[in-house]
Order: sequence, then C-alpha cells, then structure tokens
Amino acid sequence: MKKSINLFTLLLSLLIFSCNSTSKTVATDASTNLVKEKPLENSLLWKISGNGLEKPSYLYGTIHMTCNYKLSDKMAKAFAETDRIALEVDMDDPSLQAKMMKGMMMKDGNTIKGILSEEDYTKLAAFFKENVGMNLDMLNGMKPFAVSAMLISKMVPCDTPGSYEAEFMKIAKEQKEEVEGLESIESQMAIFDSIPYKDQLKDLVKMATEGLAESKTEFEKLSALYDKEDINGLMNMMTESEEVTGKFKETLLDKRNQNWIPVIAQKSKEKATFYGVGAMHLAGDQGVIRLLRKAGFTVEAVK
Repeated sequence: MKKSINLFTLLLSLLIFSCNSTSKTVATDASTNLVKEKPLENSLLWKISGNGLEKPSYLYGTIHMTCNYKLSDKMAKAFAETDRIALEVDMDDPSLQAKMMKGMMMKDGNTIKGILSEEDYTKLAAFFKENVGMNLDMLNGMKPFAVSAMLISKMVPCDTPGSYEAEFMKIAKEQKEEVEGLESIESQMAIFDSIPYKDQLKDLVKMATEGLAESKTEFEKLSALYDKEDINGLMNMMTESEEVTGKFKETLLDKRNQNWIPVIAQKSKEKATFYGVGAMHLAGDQGVIRLLRKAGFTVEAVK
C-alpha cells in the first residue's frame, strides 16, 4: 500500500513545491528494457545558462516554513551575480494581501459546515479550537487549504518559524532589486478551486482524527530530506501519497511548471534572475529542471 502523507504537512511547506550535462542522460532498466532518466543530483540551487543567455540565472528550491533558514556561500554568490528576484508570486505587490484574502473564500456559497457531516465538522472544530484557539465557525466559508495554513505552524519544532521567501525579500531590498512573480496570486488561489473542496476537507478531518503527532513526524521526514537537498526524495513523498498531493499532482505541480517555463525563459533573457520556487517543483519528468533542459537551457547543480 502506498504511504499516506497528509496534504497540509507537505503541500503548504514545499509548494504554496542532476546531471552535469545538457544532453539527456538515460539509464536502462534491464529487467523491463525501459529507458529511464537518471535521478537529479541532490541540490537545491541550480545554474541556468546557454540558449542565448548573456548571463546565467539561478533556480532555488524553497521550503515555505522552516526553523533552519541559512544563507549559504553559494546562495550569496548567486544573489550577487543576479539583478532581480522572481518568486512564485510577486510578494512585493502592495495589493497582494487583499487579493489573497479574496482568493481564500470558497466559490458558489460553499461552506465547510455544508460539505462535512455533522460528526466530522464537530471533530474538526474541536481539533481546530484546541490547536489554534479559534472557533471554526468564523472560517466557515474559507477554502480548506487556507484553514490548514493556520495549523502548519503547529507542526514546526520552533516558536518563530521563518520562510525562505521572506528572507529573499530582505535581500532584494538590501540590493535594491525588483521582485517579480512567475504567476499571479489569483491563479495560485484558483488552484484550490479546481481540487474538490471535499477532498481537501477529507485530509483535514484525517488530521483531526489522528492528531498532530503523525503530521509532525511526516514534517520531520520532509525537513530531513530538504536539509539533505534530496529533491528526488521530496518528489517521491508526493507521488507516493494516496491523498490530495498525489491525486492532484498534475494540477498542483505539472501544469504550473509548464506555464512557468516560457516566463523563466523570457525573464532570464532580459536580466540575470534569481528564482525561488517551492522545492517540490524542481524534480520529476515535469519538474522545472528537466523542462528547462528540454527548452534548450543548460541547468546544472551548484555544489
């Protein structure tokens, strides 16, 4: 049986997430005679060059909530060599918060109480009250992912978790560089309208039933893989999931990655750019690294 991984310990931490040659590297599985690409190297930082670029750009896989942010020497060098920062969305947009709040509400008058059975709603409400200290009725019209965002901090083993994106924003300000986005906040929020609310709530109720211990354990495993820069292991956690993350991988990752490639190509030709996206977006056949290579760019792990 596939391992069950809760949507909210995985998705909200790594979403909203090699080889040394540009030539395709393959390996043959003798038992099945199938040709497979070799796993990517363990690295969160990748250099993008070639395909007409005058200067290289860099791609970094972030974790959206962490206790262990650190600016490594190789990251500092990449920031010094680039002229702007691009994140999944433009976090420097003054209207970002208002757009996010609008996008957090469910469509068509749906409510959490209206979707769940009375038993499940009572269980989730009690769990939410215990861990967040709020009445779930106040959030009844919010998308389940927005409700889960209030729980994710309870899984992180520190009192004041941070995020790579927030630190990147500080660097942009210090270097007087512009911050841009690869997609609009409206399109990012809309992702959670295309995934049935019922499926999202199923994962939340499961968390309420099991308690936070299981989710904390999964978060620790995820963090360990992240600290090792094991982007293949992170992708395996997602694809092996029986829950929303596994069932809707195409919506959560693949389509977005594909949409980002022409944006990254254009921005990189205009100006050397440091890209920060959820680490889950890096690996896999439809990951940003291999898609950029297919588009003609040289993408190399930075050690």
